[in-house]
Amino acid sequence: MNVPADSKDYARNILGILCKKVFDEKIIRYTEITDMKQDDALEMFVRFNSGGKPLKKSEITMSILEAYWPSAKVEFGKILTDSYTGFEADFIIRSALMLYGDVVKSNINRSIVDTLKKDWSKFRKALIDLEKLLMQMKIDINRFSNSWNVLLPIIYYIYYNSEYSKNIKAIQAYLLRAIFFTYFQSGTTGKLQQMKSNINSFDYEITIEMLNQMNELRVTDGKIEDVLNSEKGSRVAGEVLYYLGLKWINKSFKYEQDHLHPESRFDAAKPVSITMDQWKIWRGMRNRLPNLYYLEGRSNGSKNDMRLIDYFDEMNDEQKALFISQAMIPNDISLEFEDFSKFYEARKNLLVNKIKELLG
Repeated sequence: MNVPADSKDYARNILGILCKKVFDEKIIRYTEITDMKQDDALEMFVRFNSGGKPLKKSEITMSILEAYWPSAKVEFGKILTDSYTGFEADFIIRSALMLYGDVVKSNINRSIVDTLKKDWSKFRKALIDLEKLLMQMKIDINRFSNSWNVLLPIIYYIYYNSEYSKNIKAIQAYLLRAIFFTYFQSGTTGKLQQMKSNINSFDYEITIEMLNQMNELRVTDGKIEDVLNSEKGSRVAGEVLYYLGLKWINKSFKYEQDHLHPESRFDAAKPVSITMDQWKIWRGMRNRLPNLYYLEGRSNGSKNDMRLIDYFDEMNDEQKALFISQAMIPNDISLEFEDFSKFYEARKNLLVNKIKELLG
């Protein structure tokens, strides 16, 4: 180290004090630890380092990865652009663990890094193929920039089975079941390992049969009911409305969850024709999925708190047909507020069938 001439005496003095403290006064105490696993070492590092700049485990893992592959960060940067902008290096690291290692232990070692480096072209192709596959389903991949764990089993399938495109319906069924049933809400690494094991057991395929053998991904009336009871503003309600509208949603527009029968009407006086007990039930149903639809943001102002029947009557015949189709309004059902209960049940039944169709 180059020390300026006017600082050498000061530096020599400081080093002398340090030497005295360490070797003469022996103020440093230590315990030698053997058979420590990498995860334990990383945990200790994070704890000791908390007094300085806190580091995420993924940042430490990235440092380990770069020790084995110095150009890793540069190569990762080439992937995390365009459609993958917003994804982080941790996405690539977790994908590599899914493909080559143990996703539960999350240990990056030389073997995994060497394999990733050697098969980098194939790895990149799998991500390109994933984007193309989602495009076939009319799904934009950047929708998953903050929830990419759900994509890893699909990456695994694409990477190890070149005939994955013959099974698009099953892949979509997996993706939407995992999203609608919040499969990765907890125990993420364990569930990724479970998916990996199940895909291996089914000859490196994702199939409807495989999904139906998994309790948390099997479609049941109870799970469908939970989806239908999701409320305005919830992630599940937004996801379901988005995927139900995939055929007509315009990527250039912003959409919002909105009420069909306006929320404000449930804060006014109850209709004379129903009992107070029925009114309480109606008020509990107003924010649930059967009374919600996806409305283009710039159209929101035109609806505001209008009664559904008034909003509908202001449309021309072409607009009415489009609204019935996109908002999934049952045929021959009254849109009068006094008939809310009948409307709710009829639309609920329609949604059940459409959701089941999506889920394979």
